[in-house]
Amino acid sequence: MSPDNDLQFATLPGLWERYDQEPRQLGYRARSLDEAIHWQAELRPALAKLLGGVERTSGDFDDQVIIEEDQSDHLRQEIVLQVAPGEYMPCYVLTPHTPPPYRTMIALHGHGTWGARPLVGAAREPGERHFVAELNYDYGLQLVRRGYQVFVPELRGFGQRMEPSPWREVHDLADPDAWVSSCRFLAVNALLMGETLLGWRVRDVMRLVDYVLARPDASPDHLGCAGLSGGGTITLFTAALDERINCAVVSGYFNTFRDSIMAINHCLCNFVPGMARQAEMSDIAGLIAPRPLFTESGIHDPIYPIAGARTALARLQQIYRQFEAGERLQADFFEGGHQWHGVGVFDWLEKWL
Repeated sequence: MSPDNDLQFATLPGLWERYDQEPRQLGYRARSLDEAIHWQAELRPALAKLLGGVERTSGDFDDQVIIEEDQSDHLRQEIVLQVAPGEYMPCYVLTPHTPPPYRTMIALHGHGTWGARPLVGAAREPGERHFVAELNYDYGLQLVRRGYQVFVPELRGFGQRMEPSPWREVHDLADPDAWVSSCRFLAVNALLMGETLLGWRVRDVMRLVDYVLARPDASPDHLGCAGLSGGGTITLFTAALDERINCAVVSGYFNTFRDSIMAINHCLCNFVPGMARQAEMSDIAGLIAPRPLFTESGIHDPIYPIAGARTALARLQQIYRQFEAGERLQADFFEGGHQWHGVGVFDWLEKWL
């Protein structure tokens, strides 16, 4: 007996149909500024709960300078600081040769074996240098050369924070040196604990914000955050939850969950249980309003399709207009792929940071 050809055996078509038919439970539906502020106050703690809890930690930073090198136009330090009891995070600090206080940027790296290193001009291996050239990936260095003090932390699962070799995953067999991480192992174990790897990374960056604002050379009114790809992910979610971040630059990420994360084979670190029922990515970005937000999307980006980016921007523009902050939202759709573009970013930061 052969099945009727009209029978549906695949799972995803039914999943997507439910997504299309069911509205996001905490999606933006405000009709006034008061309702929009109330919506933010409701969604923000719900988002923190979805991520598994991202409560700020306290206690001694126990920060230590490991390496210090003068780079002619700035000082490059590698420090470590305690982000949770007994857990430490490496972080580069790039300080211009100008007097403090500084406008401060946190620059977040995306996926890649080397973690934070390529962003600060410290690429050593040929594949790593190619990676920087192909993706315009040294935006930490670009920022310090424009006068910002820049903090570039190593995110969990990459670089020095990669787990031992049995728990590493090769993402691209064609270029295994460029695409190794511990994302999958960390993500599935986080889920077993009722937490998420995305939440862990956000919590670490919030701890870094604590550290930055405790330094005497920082200005609390001039703190921005920027990142490409996975760094754009953490930038978006951290800025949504932490209002101490004055402005944000999200490159190669802003889209809809439906058009990208749900439709394309993304890393497990992107997935948060229940997220698609509660809010779309434009809703998460709406938590940043009325603070300034700059997004950039490559027209030929294969993993964050441009159609989804345009849809998400149109929804987000409605939120910013409700906050009477439409001029604080800017988007760059550029001729290119999955990369840091940077055109327009620095003038925008000069204006808003």
